[in-house]
Amino acid sequence: MSGIGIITNPHSKLNKRNPGRAALLGYILGSQGRLEVTNTLEDLGRVAKEFKDRRVEILAINGGDGTISRTLTAFIKEYGATPLPKIALLRGGTINMLATNLGIVGTPEQVLYRLVEAYAEGITFSSRKIKTISVEGHYGFLFGNGAAAAFLKEYYQHKSGPLGAFLWSLRVWLSSLFGGPLFNLVMRDLDMTLLADSGPAIRHSTVSVLSSTVEKMPLGYPLFTQMKNYQPTMEICSFTFNAKDAIWQFPIIMLKSQNKPINGKMSLVCHELTLEADQPFDYTLDGELFVSQGNKLQIKLGPDIDFATL
Repeated sequence: MSGIGIITNPHSKLNKRNPGRAALLGYILGSQGRLEVTNTLEDLGRVAKEFKDRRVEILAINGGDGTISRTLTAFIKEYGATPLPKIALLRGGTINMLATNLGIVGTPEQVLYRLVEAYAEGITFSSRKIKTISVEGHYGFLFGNGAAAAFLKEYYQHKSGPLGAFLWSLRVWLSSLFGGPLFNLVMRDLDMTLLADSGPAIRHSTVSVLSSTVEKMPLGYPLFTQMKNYQPTMEICSFTFNAKDAIWQFPIIMLKSQNKPINGKMSLVCHELTLEADQPFDYTLDGELFVSQGNKLQIKLGPDIDFATL
């Protein structure tokens, strides 16, 4: 066996602020494994092959949710039918949605220290399996189109941390009150058809369709509460109010219990979802932005990922 393999993304915001972090993580890792800095998708593919050949037992990822998604996609493609290593998340991103869902706390250095200490002493640490969702060859845990993708597309032009995301949301809200153009860039009515598993087609207007295999959204809000009763599934949430009403509909929905039916929010659980629109559309998967390859897109359950919950 070949111990722990670390992948660190030098382009994540937190890692850019601390360029010496990779060296410090390598120092903490010591002789227990190997650290690789991945600058490109090609680097990820190369490292996935090397780690597979070396039979790495634990893959630790130092980056945000987008880095985790990109890394898991590369490893799933490289490993094929071979089981992936156990995954450890070092909380190296700004939001760290997935790590929050797993209850992982601390800085990347603190999380890695706990991991290395347990590994060196042969301690069996607890773990949790979460199913991925597969979208056009990419793997992740939270999909969104419409307002979710439009918000990120605009936000990334002025990218900042959680406070910046809150202030950006406030700008969008104020834009709606005073008739500014920003709100209209983010909130639009979409005519979409949803086909969940073998159920009937649902043709409706929405401002955003979300799909997830984790309960909490970025910033920790527990929007997806139904799927835990119907495992293994993903939960679909479609916001069915008009774009012009979003300014007051979103807060009302978020203040209500997500365990009950809510006007303006359609929820369902399924194993596979097909989305169809009049034309290709933007979408996000764990914070990464894409454009659908056509006007029809399939979201499927992917493989389980076994996460170390340090």
